[in-house]
Amino acid sequence: MNDPKPIVNISAECFDYVRVFSSGMWNEKKGETILQHSFVRFQLQLITMVFISHFFYVFLRRFHLPRLTSDVLAGILLGPTFFERCFPDASEILFPPFPSQVFGSLLKIGYILFTFLAGVRVDLNLVRRSGKRIVILAFLIFVFPYLMSQNLDIKFDPKVPMGPPAIGARLNNADLYFGAFTTSQFVDASAILMQLKISNSRIGHITLATTLLSDLTRYVYHNIVAATLNRLLFASSVRVGILFFIHLMLYTGFILIVVRRAIFWFIRTTPEGKPIRDIYMISIIAVVLVLSLIGDGLGMDLLLGPLVVGLIIPAGSPLAITITSKFETIVLGLLVPLLSTYCATKFDLWEFFAHFDDALNFQISLIGYWIKVLATFIFLLALKINLKEAVTLALLLNSKGPREMGTFFLFSSLELRDLDSASGIFLVFLVTSYAPPLIRLLYDPRKHYIGYRKKCIQYTSNDAKLEILVCANKQEDALSTIRLLELSNPSKESPMTIYGLCLDELLGSDTPYIINHQLGQRKSASRGSRSQPIIDIFKYFMLEHQKVAQVEVFTAVSPLKSMHEDICWQAFDKTCSFIVLPFHQKWNSKGKIVSNSNELRNLNINVLERAPCSVGILIDRSRSQGISSIFAPSATYRVVALFIGGQDDREALAYALRMAGSRKVLLTVLCFITPDDTNTGNTWEDMLDHEALRKLKQEMSMIHSNINYIEETVRDGSDTASIVRSAQENYDLILVGRRHDSQPEAVSGLSQWTEFPELGAIGDQLATSEIATSISVLVVQQQILKASHSSILN
Repeated sequence: MNDPKPIVNISAECFDYVRVFSSGMWNEKKGETILQHSFVRFQLQLITMVFISHFFYVFLRRFHLPRLTSDVLAGILLGPTFFERCFPDASEILFPPFPSQVFGSLLKIGYILFTFLAGVRVDLNLVRRSGKRIVILAFLIFVFPYLMSQNLDIKFDPKVPMGPPAIGARLNNADLYFGAFTTSQFVDASAILMQLKISNSRIGHITLATTLLSDLTRYVYHNIVAATLNRLLFASSVRVGILFFIHLMLYTGFILIVVRRAIFWFIRTTPEGKPIRDIYMISIIAVVLVLSLIGDGLGMDLLLGPLVVGLIIPAGSPLAITITSKFETIVLGLLVPLLSTYCATKFDLWEFFAHFDDALNFQISLIGYWIKVLATFIFLLALKINLKEAVTLALLLNSKGPREMGTFFLFSSLELRDLDSASGIFLVFLVTSYAPPLIRLLYDPRKHYIGYRKKCIQYTSNDAKLEILVCANKQEDALSTIRLLELSNPSKESPMTIYGLCLDELLGSDTPYIINHQLGQRKSASRGSRSQPIIDIFKYFMLEHQKVAQVEVFTAVSPLKSMHEDICWQAFDKTCSFIVLPFHQKWNSKGKIVSNSNELRNLNINVLERAPCSVGILIDRSRSQGISSIFAPSATYRVVALFIGGQDDREALAYALRMAGSRKVLLTVLCFITPDDTNTGNTWEDMLDHEALRKLKQEMSMIHSNINYIEETVRDGSDTASIVRSAQENYDLILVGRRHDSQPEAVSGLSQWTEFPELGAIGDQLATSEIATSISVLVVQQQILKASHSSILN
């Protein structure tokens, strides 16, 4: 028998050349389609995935479901569950059965950059500030999954033929999925906290600190201790383990010494207030990608290098802010959602239901997840955390999201559409979708601030210490509030405690925090220059009033969208009676608006909704420049309190009477009376108004009274507005209540034209851009007792 000859196909007819780019839909040959070009098909895939995902998100976000829920639903719709089953021909053209190397590479790069950004947004100072309970909790939630995985014993059906390689592969896959669902991830926890806007709450701080400590411990253990020991003990030779350890030390040493020095040199050479140069940004991203490639080639976790580089970049530094601003949109807004959608296209829901018994990874991961949630709940109860908060924390500490999606994409056989692998994607979808709405039902941070005890100026006696929380976003805010405090008569007979809170927006990090400047804590160089002038102004006020006023200064570093939590918590913790907030608009010396921040306006509205005490919004139009103008000894200030009636006006009047104790203040109380006001005092509000006016007249009867009382009769809101406008020329400061529900006739018609409802009808009239005088206005809202804070501003 002759030896068989090899057959070689030399016709090349099976290898038609198809260009990446199309010549246009009108230039395609007969029988061809524009979708046969890989780039055109790739573009259409992107458009389809993004459009369907956003379509779901528009509806589902109303139910507080995360973005990942919409992304996975879009992938299930485009996968074998629906699109491939109902439109097989179109599905084969749009999503060919062979793997897309371009798509896979793009998503891999996106996940590497996502891990890098996660490291950049981590503030390692959170570890240093962690208390004993948080350290214990982090250790427990790190050790418990490891002990569970060591005791995990999987037995396969002996009737199903399976060789040792197949059994080993399934066991490794099961360990991967079980570990993913039983560990706590900082990135996933921070994402759900930001979505629910509770990062600044006490539970948010506990969650961030605990998951960060657990994450760092796990990375050190798995990438240094466990990886080295496995190669030393179980590798074919000891030489392999030793070489791996040497490579690992050189790898991490290069990052911690060379790369770290380069990063800090980039920061030092950037002038203050200037953005980081583009060449620095390109260099860092290039180093991240190269380190990932080298780490993967040396047998390490390809994400180790990007994560360490991100961690050594100081959170909140100009470099961190620039990196997040330039890459956050493309990575978190496009690549990470695409990763979730792409993974979900490999999952067949009908096959999952039909062969549920074969979904080994789904079953053990689901069991492991609930065991971990229950164990975390028990740990929290043992650490003396109340029942409701323990349930909320257990869900937060076991939240899932993009990190698990990336793990399954990189290390499992999703492309083979293996049920064991693809079912894990569905479990991430289920776990991620149910947790946020349930947490929102269980935990409402606003309930911590609802007042059951009166904390306002009206019910604080003049000789008792008045505690005020003063918030400042800029140096001008601090100057105007200090001027107000100077008028508030700090004296031995009327002592004050001032808590100054610098509002510093958190950028380039996911971990909000409070700096207590009485404890000697220092800010990073990138933040110190901005808040230091504000701190100096508060310290100057303290030096001027050492014997009559105590001053403590803090800095709240958090996103503006959730900074109201810091303000309300500080007021609640310090038992303040009054919060002073700066108005969101600023004027120059010519009376023109120079800044208008909607973020600060929303901040003020949120504080009004949740505050545990009275609140005042200070509208400052004063023309005085510099701190020396505040403490001028011969200055006399003309203050007018507008009194229409109601609890807010009574609070404003109480503050005005406290000011009248100062010789610098000439107080006028302008009381508005309507013709149909019978003054019989039939209602409780009328009785309280009359009592407040009685105290005023009692103060006026004193020998050296500097109080003047004027009554004006008004028919409707137009008369009131006319009198208020005429009073602007004669005074330096106007105090007015925000709400006037007890006397609606005096403000009738004004509320229909308000531009800023948070200021009330009269306050809005005084904030109009038509005013050219240098008057300042304080709009006061009295503490709301046992009320639904969410319905105040309707």
